[in-house]
Amino acid sequence: MLWKGANKTEDTHGNETKLGINGFKSFRSYWKEHPDRDEKWADEERAKLGDERFRREMDCEFIINDETLIAPIYLMGLEGEEPSERTGQVRWFGTVVPNHLYVVSWDPSLGTGGDYAAMQVFDASTMSQVAEWKHNKTTIPEQVRIFADMIKVLESSVGEQNNIYYSVENNTIGEAALISIDEYGEDNIKGVFLSEDKKAGAGRRYRKGFNTTHKNKLATCSKFKTLLEQNRLTLKSKSLISELKNFVASGTSYAAKPGEHDDLVMATILAVRMLQQIQNYHKSVGETMKDHSDNQVAPMPFILF
Repeated sequence: MLWKGANKTEDTHGNETKLGINGFKSFRSYWKEHPDRDEKWADEERAKLGDERFRREMDCEFIINDETLIAPIYLMGLEGEEPSERTGQVRWFGTVVPNHLYVVSWDPSLGTGGDYAAMQVFDASTMSQVAEWKHNKTTIPEQVRIFADMIKVLESSVGEQNNIYYSVENNTIGEAALISIDEYGEDNIKGVFLSEDKKAGAGRRYRKGFNTTHKNKLATCSKFKTLLEQNRLTLKSKSLISELKNFVASGTSYAAKPGEHDDLVMATILAVRMLQQIQNYHKSVGETMKDHSDNQVAPMPFILF
């Protein structure tokens, strides 16, 4: 569709462009600008279309028909912001704070022009997005170098490499990423390589990193939804928010709509799994991550006669 292509205003690295991928620029004209349309007309149309459809078709608001992971009404309020800094093609949002905790996630790809590789950085102390990177034509060895450089930038400001946790999604292509990390030298990557509990990988050969299954993907999607919609997690990237608007129910799980991508979303899902893991070591993270307060009312005592 002409309109759809005009609204895809990102290059292969996720940087914003002036024109859409089809060379056209999108433009919106609202019903209130029409001289013959007033509130009476709007009320009549709302009665015929319903409020949700009217807002989508007449107010040009994002209210998708599909079942998105994040509530459409909440997605409408997410705008994102421009990066405060770039190192190469890595986009940074805000300032890296000394002594804060950070998680760095990497969802790798082959780099052959198909699926995108994506990386996310979150401040675990504030639950806020700090940086991201994506590309679909960067080889795995080069992805490792970019990953290590992002962590090096963090370490130079954080001051304590044990405050930085990094990991990789180890399904299929992730095996090649683990081999490349080993060849690069794990000691050359500042921080702590975080892996899922060995119990979680029972029944298969244990590997470093995190393995995504249907079960844990659904569980983490649910956690991500809760954190975001309760304003406990802050997203800064326009590209990530754009992907979320097309991250919809697919069978019994969630995935990008056909023709769209969800690589930044999946790297974020991995970051949430990492946050869930480090809450076991850092009480402050656990206080933000948990859904229920420890201050529960004790049951009334029984009095025996």
